[in-house]
Amino acid sequence: MSHAPQYDQSLRPAAKIARLLGLSDWTLNQIDAVGLRYVGTLTVWGHWVILALVLFEVVYRPYYGMLRVAVYLLFPLLLAGYNGYLHYRIRTKGSITGTSLLALYVMDAVALSIAITLGAGFSHYFMHLFYYPALAGFAVVFTSLRLNLAWVTAVSLVYVTISLTVGDGLDYEARDEKALLARVAMMYAVVGVVNAASRFERMRFGQAVERERALERERIELSQTIHDTAAQSAYMIGLGIDTARSLAGNANPELTAMLDEMSRFSRSAIWELRHPINMGGIYEGRELNRALRSHASSFTNITSVPAELVQTGVEPPLSIETRGLLFSIAHNALTNAYRHAEASRVSVELNFGEGSLRLSVSDDGAGLPHDYAERGHGFTNMSRDAERLGGRLVVEERGAMGGATVTCVMPLDIG
Repeated sequence: MSHAPQYDQSLRPAAKIARLLGLSDWTLNQIDAVGLRYVGTLTVWGHWVILALVLFEVVYRPYYGMLRVAVYLLFPLLLAGYNGYLHYRIRTKGSITGTSLLALYVMDAVALSIAITLGAGFSHYFMHLFYYPALAGFAVVFTSLRLNLAWVTAVSLVYVTISLTVGDGLDYEARDEKALLARVAMMYAVVGVVNAASRFERMRFGQAVERERALERERIELSQTIHDTAAQSAYMIGLGIDTARSLAGNANPELTAMLDEMSRFSRSAIWELRHPINMGGIYEGRELNRALRSHASSFTNITSVPAELVQTGVEPPLSIETRGLLFSIAHNALTNAYRHAEASRVSVELNFGEGSLRLSVSDDGAGLPHDYAERGHGFTNMSRDAERLGGRLVVEERGAMGGATVTCVMPLDIG
């Protein structure tokens, strides 16, 4: 199965409610996990700013009496508690659900309506402005125009009802009805503009996802094709060389040396072909530790050099690109251990710490020459891949096992 950026599935309960209301063109939230987290982060910080302003307004110059001040403080405190919970989720879990954002927007609308009711209804000169960010946030998370129209209509009807019935109502001589109409029209305008921009971005995102899925399918098909053709042919050639080496014995030293070298080259070729083949598992959704464990097993089978994977911590969700780049770094480091280090044992270590990931490949071979960076493209490619991950490559000419140790350290953004 492809693991391209997935749409958030946490809005299914809301989808059922929408269908019950006859909103047949309901469109499930199409923000990927990273995008939804970004929207959630902006929403949370925006709420902190708004709550701070509301608290300042209420405390600085209270003019409604202690009871109303207490009620005014109650709802901001409730919102602050829930907003704090969402902030905690983002900081510690690194993710947020669409349903939790939906609950926050609904709480905004309810709290604002109660606050406007207590604040003399339509005559309050600024409280209605806080409807707009709640409506805009809803329009960002949801793509259905019909659902957005239903939401803004419900909110505007509540506001119109409050304006007509609370306090002194509308002053028709002062043409308050025109101001009310303008406020309601602005609600629809905000929702329409934000929803149009959001739908446009979702369309682009959907096209990008489809292209990525098509590329993943091509990569998986390519890995299978290589496995069924080139890899099998290389294996048969290597088997033939080994058989010839066995039959030749030691009677002709030059022939024996040549066959040994040919056997080593064939094993090296077979190992290089395992890179795209085993990389196919990454595109099929395999976790990094599983893919590397399988790759280490292939390394042992092909080269006869024992390799093991040691994991510390629990692997968090990683993107296909991140897993692919880390896999390539590990492959190049294993290749170096086989081709140049003459190692008899290799260890691959995966460490998932708090806020960072560490991938190390160590061997007990001959170590690295001082000019290793200028030899070939392996270390250049590994360094470039580490930089693309936002991390760095650390190379020890003599590591913990006596040979070389190649380490990639990268941050895990969970804050």
